[in-house]
Amino acid sequence: MSYFATEDNCRIYYEESGEGEAVVFVHGWDCNRHFFKKQIPEFAKKYHVLAYDLRGHGDSDRPEKGLYLAQFARDLKDLIENRGLKNVVLIGWSMGVHIIWEYISHYGCENLKKVVLIDMTAKMMAEPEENWPHTIFDSYTRADGMAYLEQCAQNWDSCADEFVPAMFSDGPCQDEIPWVLDMAKRNTPHVMVNMWLAIIQKDYRDMLKDIKVPCLYTYGARKSLYTEENAKWLEENIPDCRIAAFDGGHIHFLQDAENFNKVVMDFIAE
Repeated sequence: MSYFATEDNCRIYYEESGEGEAVVFVHGWDCNRHFFKKQIPEFAKKYHVLAYDLRGHGDSDRPEKGLYLAQFARDLKDLIENRGLKNVVLIGWSMGVHIIWEYISHYGCENLKKVVLIDMTAKMMAEPEENWPHTIFDSYTRADGMAYLEQCAQNWDSCADEFVPAMFSDGPCQDEIPWVLDMAKRNTPHVMVNMWLAIIQKDYRDMLKDIKVPCLYTYGARKSLYTEENAKWLEENIPDCRIAAFDGGHIHFLQDAENFNKVVMDFIAE
């Protein structure tokens, strides 16, 4: 088992496999590295793959501090530097997209080759008067966010029971839902509360112009957390961005893994 200690002594668990260009997988909220179980073995045939558990998730430490996106971006930077990775391809899903955007906001794109962004919006929460149509669930206000935080704190299992099926929509691989639920319910409520609060407050719309490397944005063709219109908005507002749809919902990389892997690896190889 491999651990990296951050500057504040949080142990981050990671795994490496394969040889070649560096590809780093960044998972989402309430998840862990295992969610990329259909990607890691395939990508490792061509690339040097690093997958890790974010602080507070999986086999990494679950501290009381450092549970905000700037620290998560610092953890990613320090892990990349610790492993000596250069010209990195970052692949982030959901909150992992926010971590990539936070990384670029603080550290730029100098050590990045490309980025792959899996199903996320630049702003999750908005009041009706803001006229922002690309929130999570089509509409998500501050009142919605506060109610969900209360539910997460008081009954995390009920949150997982609602959230996990929504990620799949009516797409394939419904038999994976029990496994995903088991993974989700292993999380610690205080981490889930802190990180949900962190992501719903963020607005990355103004920084998208600073993404100076080629970008692939992927989304599920079935109605789930985010829409095709959100994908098109990102394509228009990230300088060098293309989009690709897959059969599934928010977790389409698990549901339509073969097609997802091919499209992403072709993008990296260009």
